[in-house]
Amino acid sequence: MATRSVKVPDEVSSANEAERRLLSSALASFSEKGYEGTSIREIIERAGVTRPVLYYYFENKEHLFRRLVESWFTELVEDMDRALEGVVGLREQLKTLIVNVFEHAERSPHVVRLIFHTFFAPRHGAPKLDRDSLWESRYSRIAKIMQSGIESGEFARHSCESLAMAFCGMMDMHIMVKINRPHTTLSNELGEALVDLFLEGARAQKS
Repeated sequence: MATRSVKVPDEVSSANEAERRLLSSALASFSEKGYEGTSIREIIERAGVTRPVLYYYFENKEHLFRRLVESWFTELVEDMDRALEGVVGLREQLKTLIVNVFEHAERSPHVVRLIFHTFFAPRHGAPKLDRDSLWESRYSRIAKIMQSGIESGEFARHSCESLAMAFCGMMDMHIMVKINRPHTTLSNELGEALVDLFLEGARAQKS
């Protein structure tokens, strides 16, 4: 079978600078306007390239969107794994996890906004994306930490699933506030205080 030749646009550099600019442009546009609200024309104009350059690297807008979401989500989960490596103890693991997530939200708000829009937006009309598997890759790691807390006796009368959902809800709600109110600061101290609240509860101790 003959191999189809692909004409390389003149603007494509050997260092893939054009591809990098396209990804950066798409990230900014998708995170600000969503998938439906972003056009190919806007992406290429923002990137400073031509339409043939975009189609050299990506099949279409949906392919570009999937590439962004899947690669960034994978990177976020892998970074969480690196941060947790060697950390011992339920409280320290949860503090490490939430601080890592909050640092990403502070450092890369466009990325976090894109991911949250992707997971919480209606699925009708959205690009084909295995959102369930992506979400599970993160959730399962948190559930595993909760299971270790149950096995060590630090939790009682709860399932690891309900504990993981409660922790994700608390953590993700703060990230959504950050997305909608950029001046909000997700500090390390806030993350650690939320873990203490989660583990100890808000009820005052009886004397």
